[in-house]
This record gives sequence, C-alpha cells and structure tokens, in this order.
Amino acid sequence: MAEKPSEGARRSLFSMALWGPEGPPETALCRRDWVSCPEQDGHDEGCLGHVFPIRAPASIPPPDIHLSRDQMRELAKGYRPMDMNDKWLAFMEEDRLFIHRSWTRHGIYEVKFAAKELDWMPNAFMPVSAWVERHTGRWPLGFDPIRASRLLRDLIVHVSGEPMQPAMPVVVSRSPVLEAVLGDIVAQDVDAIVHPANTRLEAGGGVSGAIHHAAGPELLAACRALGGCPVGRAAVTPGFRLDARWVIHTATPGWNGGTRGEPVLLESCYRESLARADEVGAETIAFPALSTGARGYPLMEAARIAVDTVRSTSTRLRTVRFVCFDRPALGAFQSALDG
Repeated sequence: MAEKPSEGARRSLFSMALWGPEGPPETALCRRDWVSCPEQDGHDEGCLGHVFPIRAPASIPPPDIHLSRDQMRELAKGYRPMDMNDKWLAFMEEDRLFIHRSWTRHGIYEVKFAAKELDWMPNAFMPVSAWVERHTGRWPLGFDPIRASRLLRDLIVHVSGEPMQPAMPVVVSRSPVLEAVLGDIVAQDVDAIVHPANTRLEAGGGVSGAIHHAAGPELLAACRALGGCPVGRAAVTPGFRLDARWVIHTATPGWNGGTRGEPVLLESCYRESLARADEVGAETIAFPALSTGARGYPLMEAARIAVDTVRSTSTRLRTVRFVCFDRPALGAFQSALDG
C-alpha cells in the first residue's frame, strides 16, 4: 500500500477487506521506498516518488487468477529485487498494483484488484483491469495483449513470493452469448448499457445524447462527479431513469487513418467496459457500435474489433449485445459474429 492511513483516516472497502481494522503493516513497501531515478531520465514532473509511471498505457485482459487473502497480502507488501539479475520491483496503492523495471524504474504494468466471495475460496481477490506500457523505448512488448497478459500472470506469481510451479488457481470464465440486434440502446432490457462518451463524459449528439436524455439530469451530475475519463478507459454510474441499472461510460477514439493507435484504444474501450460490468455484477450488457457514426471509424473494422475483443476477454457476463442503429451496421456486426 502507498501509506499506512493515519489514525481516523477513512480507508477503502478494498483495504478493509484485505487488511481488516489493523491496516497494512509498517513493512509494506510503497512508492516512497524507491528513492533514486536514473540520471539520464532526470527528475521531471513524470517522475512520481522516484519511479516513472506508464507513459503509453494499453489495456490488456486481466489474468484469470484468484488469490487467497494470504497471497494477496504478500503481494500487497510489495517486492524488492533480490539482486542485479532481478528485473522487477512492485508496490501497491489501495487496490492498484504497480510493477516497474528495477533498473530504470519505468512503470510496465498496472493492475486493479477486487475482493470477491467465492464458494470454494472465501475472501478471494482477483485482477479486474490491467494495463501495460506500449512505448517501445521502455518495454518492447508491441501490441500483443494476450502475450502481455500471460507475462503479467507470471509476474504476479513471482512478486507475491509464491513458487512458480504450484501457481494460483486458474478460473476459466464462461463465454458469454454474443448477439447483434437492430434497435434503440436505451430500450434494451439489460443490466448495463455502454455510453460512447467524450473525455468529459458530457452529453453529445446521437447515441450519447439519447442516453443522457433518457437517464435524466442525474446522469450528467454523476458524470461530472467522476471528473472525466481518458480515451480508452471506462467508468460506471447508476442508470437513474433508464431501465438499465448501470451506465458504463467509455471515451471512444476518433478515426485518424488508423495510424494513431485507434485500434488499440477501441479494443481498450471494450475491455474496460466489460471490466466495469464485472465489478458491479452485471450479467447482461448492451454496446452501441463504438466509434462509428460521427467518430468516423470504418464500420466493418470497428465491428471486427468489437467482436474479437469481447471473445478474447474474460468476463462473468452471460450476454453481450451489440445494438445497431441501422441495417448496414447490423450487417457488419453479423458478419463479424459469423466470421
């Protein structure tokens, strides 16, 4: 954890679930424990606590692992490299694990955890969102999210101090039913609908305006309280006057010829939305055709990314519905589903 809370400080639900009322031990490593930056990088505003944050985050599927409370506590205590051959350091801040290269102090992974109650493992913890550095000067993983996720799983095992062979249990999530329909997203009978938002999460035109109008002014107030959302990320609010219990807001990329990371960002919108749906316990979700229409993303390519990303992402959802605004869009999504 970043710091042991001062007496009387309000602690998060995650911290309470992990540590109980006694809080984290004084020996838990935190950001402040890394006291030197490489001289060639200097000490600019991007150097937080003498470790460098991820410069160009790419969302990846979180590993399908569950940790016991004891395993999670070991992970949350942080990890200090044992010798010069050990390439990693790690620390936690509340529910976020940060994994950095030990020599350069560059951030490579960031993982958000959630506490779960399972029949076979009470007080379980699991990753629900993950990001990797895609800046090739820092870590040359390229844009292979599956490879990055597999390495992340190995690193979580490594930095938690657990042996590599008897790894934590792998839970295979059920595959949701994917379907494409022609219709109005605000009229869908689902637990959550996805709002294709701008970074301010304010009402726009088209689908965005329709969702805000149907949900009522309470939705705009809740969005403003979130303080915005970077492109490729997602946040969740109640649905207010909508039939859907939840609205998941994701800031979608515009099309710039496909050379400015648009595919990676669009994939991230879908993965992040699924992660937020899992966090609130949704079982059914409806997506519009993200980034098409006014955002200009080519329809066939957007549909392929949507379907491929949902199929490759672990989720607890039972049904994922793509709600298409016209027949060309429906044809594109149906073709992607059949492909």
